Order: sequence, then structure tokens, then C-alpha cells
Amino acid sequence: MTLVAFVADDFTGATDALWQFRRFGLSGSLVTDIAHLHDRDDVIGLATTARASADPVASALPALRAVAALGPRVVQYKVCSTFDSSPSRGSIGAVIAALRGAGLARGAVPVLAAQPEFGRYTWFANHFVRAGDEVVRLDRHPPARDHPVTPATEADLRVRLAEQGAGPVGWLPAGASEERYLARRAGAAVVADAMTDAHLVSLGRLLLGVAGEEPLYCVGSGGLSYALATALTSRCRPPDDAGAVLGPAAPVLVVSGSRSPVTARQIDVAEAAGWAVLDVSGGPGTIARAEANLREGRHTIVQSTRGPSRAGVGDLLGGVAVAAVRKGLVGRLVVAGGDTSGLVVTALGARALDVTATLAVGGPVCVLASDDPACDGLEVALKGGQVGGEDFFLSAAGGTAPRTTHQVNMI
Repeated sequence: MTLVAFVADDFTGATDALWQFRRFGLSGSLVTDIAHLHDRDDVIGLATTARASADPVASALPALRAVAALGPRVVQYKVCSTFDSSPSRGSIGAVIAALRGAGLARGAVPVLAAQPEFGRYTWFANHFVRAGDEVVRLDRHPPARDHPVTPATEADLRVRLAEQGAGPVGWLPAGASEERYLARRAGAAVVADAMTDAHLVSLGRLLLGVAGEEPLYCVGSGGLSYALATALTSRCRPPDDAGAVLGPAAPVLVVSGSRSPVTARQIDVAEAAGWAVLDVSGGPGTIARAEANLREGRHTIVQSTRGPSRAGVGDLLGGVAVAAVRKGLVGRLVVAGGDTSGLVVTALGARALDVTATLAVGGPVCVLASDDPACDGLEVALKGGQVGGEDFFLSAAGGTAPRTTHQVNMI
């Protein structure tokens, strides 16, 4: 029986959402097409590329209708914890308006962007991001503020959603009662605050408590998935062994289309440790050089992260990954970049992904299910641009998870 269904606006976010449920002991599946949906698990997810689309409603709304037909208590539209969207690309507000316009969402849609363990916080509806030892407003965080397609020019998520056409947007303080929540459901959406995991637990119980016979539609990050998982399992935190990882693998192939400075630093650290780093602009010779390195057992990164931005990179990186995997040269694959992940997973012919372990918050390890025997059973980590510490790729090879912190120093 399906308890929660989610539709993710990109593939990296989809694996993060599934991991949040799986780490609490819930059974779950993530599929890549509506045709593969089923109701055999507690949680079912559907990965899309809506975040990269100028018309996200075209893919998101049919997907949301399809998962709702399974009869879950809650339907989540999974979005990035940095609210990576704009009126012209991946508009979260447009999806909220479509949910209401189609008669699926009744009352204001709850929105939670916060994910405290990942350093994402919302207070008075304003969103904040951990940057090193400090926490800054979203519009003062360089990777989000300077994003080439969806720059964060405003930290107040009410304003962001209104600019994207959601309609009137309200605010829900952390720890709000059911009465206070219901009193604030007059608009199109309501942005929920959260600074701690305890706030997530409270919100999860609230949302499950108000869910009726029809699915409750909500929008949010992996923090919302965490909140729902706590309510479904009556746990305030995942089991101590929920962060177990798979152990070492060799050789590791990383394909990176991410433009994040976080990913760039991770590449620098791996290169300093002896990894081969190749630029995808090298053309057909790049595949040959990558395969030669992998045959020698050398961890290899093929990337477009450093240097000028280039078009069509995702397809090129997908070609590199498929060629190496089909020749049996890859012990573990890592894909960096949300848009890139969708293209690479599609190129590998994946029909479903099962999240089995984690390398970092927001960086779970998946096992692919594919009709291509060479790709079926492949271990893949899909990493958003800002996910992980400097040693993320080293962790991907060693199978070790870096420590996380919940310290908050607001500025």
C-alpha cells in the first residue's frame, strides 16, 4: 500500500527524497517513467527533469496525477533545498498554481524548503544556507545568487513563489498547531519555517494529521521527506545504522556537468590525490583516454565544471558513461549536476533506482534497474552541485560518509 508518493523535479533530488524515507525503514522505489509506477511499496517516487524545463507543468502535472491515482495519504512535489527555480525555468510557483487550477490541491499548498542537516533553514519565510561556518541569506549565497539560469535574487520564499505565479502565499511558523495551520490555508500556498530536525518532526505530524481521504499535496525539499518519514514511522530520528555505506569500489568514474564552485573544489581535491581529470571538450579522444585510465584501475573524472560553460554537455557525458559501463570498466559511477544526472541516467536506460546507502547528505548511492544487462545493477551516486564536502569523490571511492554538523551561526 502506498503511503506517500512523490514527484521530483530532477533526478538528484529524487534520490535524496527516497533516501529520507528508506533511512527510516520504509520500503520504497524510484521510477523514471509513469509506465513503471506501482503500489507495492510504502513510498513510490517518480523522477522528472521539470527543473530544467521552461514549462515544468507539462511534465510535473501528469506525473502528479499519476502518483495520486495510487491512493497515497500525501503527495510531495520534491524541489531543491535552495529553491532552484525562476519564472522562466523550473517554476515551482507555476506547478503550485497548476495543482490548484486542476482541482488536485484544495486549500493552500504547504511548502517546506528547509533541510537542517543539509544546512538549509527557513525563518519568517526567509531562506538561509550554510556557507562554511556561517549561515547566510539565500540571496547572499554566491552559488545561488550567481546561478547562470535561476539566480536567487530574493530570500523571502513568499515573494519568490508570487513572482512565479503561485498566487497569494502565507507563512507558517515552526511548531504551529493544527488550528493555526488551518487558519492560514486561505491562500494558494503557505511557506513553513524550520530550523531544526525537531521542527521537521512537528510539521510531519501536523501534515499527516490534517491529511484526509483525498491526498494532501505539498511541496518541499528532502527536509519535507524527512518530516513525513518521521510521522509515518513515529520516529524522531532515523536509526543509528541508517547512514551505512557500501564500502570501497574501484575504479570510480565521475562525470560532472555541475557548474558549482563546490563541485570544482571537489575535483581539485581528487586531482591532488592522483585522480585523472579530463575535460569533456576533448571530443572522441576523451572517451578513449577515460577508458585507458579506467583499465589501469585509475579513478577518473570527465568534467565541464572548470572552464567556460558549454552547451550539450549532458549528452556528451552520458556518452562517456555509457561507453565505459558497457565495457565493464566502472566499479562505481558518480554523476555531478542535477540536469546532467537526468540525462546520464536516461542514457543508461534506467527504468528504476533503489537507494541503498549514502555518501553524504543529499548524495545517496543507488542501484540501477535497466533492461541493458551491462547497466543493470550498476552502483550510481547522483550528486547535486552543492552536495558534499571537499572529499566527496574520495568518499565515493572509499565508501565512507563524511561527518555532518547542525551548528547554526546566523549572519
